[in-house]
Amino acid sequence: MYEFKKRSNGSGCATYLGNGRRKPWGAKITIGKDINGKNIYHFISTFETQLEALVCLENYHKNPTPLYIKEDKYNRIAIFPPKPYPLVSVENPNKKMADQLKKDTYTFKQLFEKFKEAKMLTNEEAKQEKIYHIRPKNKPFGRNYCRGMITAFHNSVALYDKVYKDLRASDFIKHLKESKKGIDSQRQMVNLYLNLDKFALEEDIIDKGYAQFIPNISNKKEVKKAKNKTVQKERLFTYEQIDYLWNLKTRSNGLKEHSKKEREMFIRDFWLMLLYSGMRADELLSLYTVNIFLDDNYLIGGLKTEAGINREIPIHPAVKHLYEKYYNPNNEFLFMQPNGNKVDYDYYLYHFQHNFKNLHPELSGHTAHDARHMLRNELRKLGVKDIIINSILGHTNDDVGEDIYSHVSIEEKFEAIKMVTYKEQKKLYILASNQ
Repeated sequence: MYEFKKRSNGSGCATYLGNGRRKPWGAKITIGKDINGKNIYHFISTFETQLEALVCLENYHKNPTPLYIKEDKYNRIAIFPPKPYPLVSVENPNKKMADQLKKDTYTFKQLFEKFKEAKMLTNEEAKQEKIYHIRPKNKPFGRNYCRGMITAFHNSVALYDKVYKDLRASDFIKHLKESKKGIDSQRQMVNLYLNLDKFALEEDIIDKGYAQFIPNISNKKEVKKAKNKTVQKERLFTYEQIDYLWNLKTRSNGLKEHSKKEREMFIRDFWLMLLYSGMRADELLSLYTVNIFLDDNYLIGGLKTEAGINREIPIHPAVKHLYEKYYNPNNEFLFMQPNGNKVDYDYYLYHFQHNFKNLHPELSGHTAHDARHMLRNELRKLGVKDIIINSILGHTNDDVGEDIYSHVSIEEKFEAIKMVTYKEQKKLYILASNQ
């Protein structure tokens, strides 16, 4: 019989467990000593032959994985070896190992379902985000982002029954090529695979993620266009364009002409209110009626950041009549659809695309968010201090204390905002009284 070379101290051994066993050889390691200096052992697994046990020990030391140890055994360890093993104290090691074995066989589809349950919004949560902009803290992805990943999952049918742990970068790349999907769809799919890898690593389902090795998917035309395009960080309105908005005459025609003209004017009014408030589009659309104080010339609104939520925003005299136009104390929100539902961003975007954008090429290239940039730029041109600008827009002040920031009065904000005329004028300086 062949005799194997003795292993070095502390590296474990193959132990014969006796006759009558289907797997009589055990791969044994010393996980520590008790209070009396007696060795405490742990069997990684059992095998039919001594060679298999020795191979197990060799492979384990090359890639040690967590060992699930009964709590009472773990608590007996008083002295750990110089290089301790990754031990996890559990009540039932067999169940833990069974759970891990189950994870090792997760298919792409099973992993996605687990990922969806843990990270993505439910239908009810998606509805809450759409209407009220409220998202559970444990759900990192927004409604539209989730929809994109669901679409990517539907485009990955060929991977559904593949064991996820066995998938490699080459498998993902092959599927992307064979899917014959467009550039945007393929990017969506890669994004899903990256998120699944991250989740699988968090859950100890895989030891290494391979989606990160998928080459960047780019369109040659897009690359060429990007090289020749001058990047413009902020697209500011001109004073002439703002005058155009004020003097805009509707151009809608055809069927349901009156309704189309109303939608066209709604977009016009909406943009002007953004230009003179600095709110984000979603913030203005989510403005509660009870938070509008017309007599005192201010409102309470804001979303997204802690600095922006529930902030006092002055109502500029030039657009006060627009707030009065849409204000109805019986409505929950300032902007309501004819059917009684809240005007959400999808509703706005649809009518911007179909009842405004093509009718007014004079405003070509602008979006609602440009209004926010425009107001910030205008206030800076007028010499208004950043602390006041940020308190109006809801930005965080990195260079001042929150106590100073939060105590900029509504009167100071109103004095600053009413200076905005979007006309050429002399530079003035407004200081915060707390500075």
